[in-house]
Amino acid sequence: MGINNLLITHYSLLITHYSLLITHYSLLITHYSLLITHYSLLITHYSLLITHYSFRKPQLLG
Repeated sequence: MGINNLLITHYSLLITHYSLLITHYSLLITHYSLLITHYSLLITHYSLLITHYSFRKPQLLG
């Protein structure tokens, strides 16, 4: 009986271990995807700002 309980515990821990590994790598992938999205949006933002200011009519003085 003791050996069966140990085996069950062993495989339960193995399953938990691999589940956590999968979660870990999923979160890493999500993290880097969000970083890439973040910087892409920043680049888009500044590109639009540059475009906006380059097409503005110059202000007439006086």
